[in-house]
Amino acid sequence: MTNINKLFLLVVVAAWHSAKSTTQAFQLHQRPRIIPPLCSTFSRRNPTGAVTSRCSLASNVSVRPTTDVSHFDAHFHDADIETTTTSRRSFLSSAAIFSTATALATTIISSCQPAVAASLEEAATYAYRSGGLPSLTTLGITKLYTRYEGFVLAPENYHSKSRGTKISNLAIQFDFPTDWLQLDKLGGGIQYVDQRNGDKLYVLRAALPEGTDLKTVSKSWFGDVIFHPEGDVVRSGVVVDGYRVARSQMVNDCSADGDSGSSGSSSSDDCQLQRRLLLKYDTVTGNGVQTVERRGLVDAHQIPGTRDVYMMVTASNAVKFEAKGSRERETVETIVNSFKIG
Repeated sequence: MTNINKLFLLVVVAAWHSAKSTTQAFQLHQRPRIIPPLCSTFSRRNPTGAVTSRCSLASNVSVRPTTDVSHFDAHFHDADIETTTTSRRSFLSSAAIFSTATALATTIISSCQPAVAASLEEAATYAYRSGGLPSLTTLGITKLYTRYEGFVLAPENYHSKSRGTKISNLAIQFDFPTDWLQLDKLGGGIQYVDQRNGDKLYVLRAALPEGTDLKTVSKSWFGDVIFHPEGDVVRSGVVVDGYRVARSQMVNDCSADGDSGSSGSSSSDDCQLQRRLLLKYDTVTGNGVQTVERRGLVDAHQIPGTRDVYMMVTASNAVKFEAKGSRERETVETIVNSFKIG
């Protein structure tokens, strides 16, 4: 159990005890507390010689409220008993403790969540498959890689200026290791995993904030939408402890003298802005105690005339990714370099 979980458990227990005390005080405030009658015990020897004990109840026991309805006094006329009183002040004090404990629990939970932008319009979700099943073709003699060719849903009301028609599906293509396993087949998302080391790839989409494009938006926006609590990366089971965007570079800025990039089109109307980023983040292991450093590569493309960005996102172990001559790094770089959409 993590320190956060332990702290939260302690606050919940304190709040529960406070609530229990408040409830008891409230009940006592509503009606008089009946104190069990006194018992005077005496012994005597019976005719057989055995010693027996008897209990005699105190007489004239009465319980009556005082003039102040916030107090109740129990009087025992035949016994010297101190009056038991519960006041409204005690009740309000217990209620205040419970409210404070509840507020403290809420604050702790909020402060322990990963930092995300509160004003995000949308989290990064899967770019859902469309247009039928994809084509999977093994490459080369060794067949170590497979080429994925298919379609994903286009942005709503998207029109290609060069074609002059509305487009419902976008063509998508990328290469990935043949032995990687596809996940979420029924859900419609595109996600593959290397079962040996946990490396993954995701195809995601998100909407840019108003007034920005792929070139001007802050690089931190990518980390915020990819690791948003409502995004499909986190919802797929990844528990992120912290993240930052370490590097960002424009691959194609659609300038007049720039390269046409991976869009494969020389038309400025259909030119795709393309950006490459490196993510550094930590994930929590299944036992909730240890964290593992991870590295992610992001290849992002903005669909012309829209605020929609489609991303190929890979995830790798940080130690293996940073190692010299790393095969894992070579693999994920091959994946993002082969990504094309539109």
